[in-house]
Amino acid sequence: MELLLCADDRYAPYAATTMVSALEHLAEPEKARVTLLTPGLSEETQRSLARLAQSYGARAQVVEIRDADVDPSCLHRFGIASILPLFMHEHLGHECKRAIYLDCDMVVLADLSPIWRLPLGGAVLAAVRDVSGDPEEHDAIVSSPYFNSGLLVVDLERWRQSDVAGQALDFLQQQGQRLRYPDQDALNHVLAGQWHELEPKWNLQSSAYAALNTRPAHLRPLLPALEDALRDPSVVHYTGHVKPWHAHSEHPLKDIFRHFSCLTPWPLREKELMRGLHWRKRLRMMLKANKIRRRRNKTRWTAHTGLRKANLKS
Repeated sequence: MELLLCADDRYAPYAATTMVSALEHLAEPEKARVTLLTPGLSEETQRSLARLAQSYGARAQVVEIRDADVDPSCLHRFGIASILPLFMHEHLGHECKRAIYLDCDMVVLADLSPIWRLPLGGAVLAAVRDVSGDPEEHDAIVSSPYFNSGLLVVDLERWRQSDVAGQALDFLQQQGQRLRYPDQDALNHVLAGQWHELEPKWNLQSSAYAALNTRPAHLRPLLPALEDALRDPSVVHYTGHVKPWHAHSEHPLKDIFRHFSCLTPWPLREKELMRGLHWRKRLRMMLKANKIRRRRNKTRWTAHTGLRKANLKS
């Protein structure tokens, strides 16, 4: 299995958490190879990531990409690492027929083998529908429905044949200033009608809570599957500006990401995070505690069920 992550030095600890959560749940992690594409990473961090993957028997490689010819102003707040997945075909050899890409603000709670083996039926990739916002906010692109690019199962042969990267980069250069989610919008534009839809449980986005509350018309057929995903997610995606590594995160499932971070050299510990939190934000979190707890209780996952291999190593 080929797993692909992208991160700079700042996000490498979170990429490590995503990687560990995926390897924890693979039936045969020793058959996995993890590739991290980066605009630059310290040698110490590279060694730490490699050792971490090797502790599961997996192979790891870090590939630096310093010549991504993209105007940074097109990427807004996302930074150059956000478009590095477009270059996956250049750094995964031609013997590699398929890859699973994961954003590094994700945590994996199930074996990824079912989507690794999934027939794509001629599609370039498989992904989960995006459940945030209004479809009209993507008026700069031609795509319906619209997928979230946080998890992608990619047929690399078709990706190369269709020149997905070249088309997406051209579109970014032309329309980047109009795009709210540059890399995601570009992929949706290029691959309109050429992607296979996965169940929401493979990319449970933070906006699922709001979607199930407001029940927008364009998502109505998806709501039963979204409820199932919330109950038993396979991959949790912490979309939005505030992440589990932020002390003021109000995400109901932040404890899961922090739990798996403690299996890496970069643990996120609740008490340490809270020490630097301003009292106003603490008060805000206290006032929302009951709502957060009710939402947390919708998901079955608990820490003792997620440490199958970690317990063996400790």
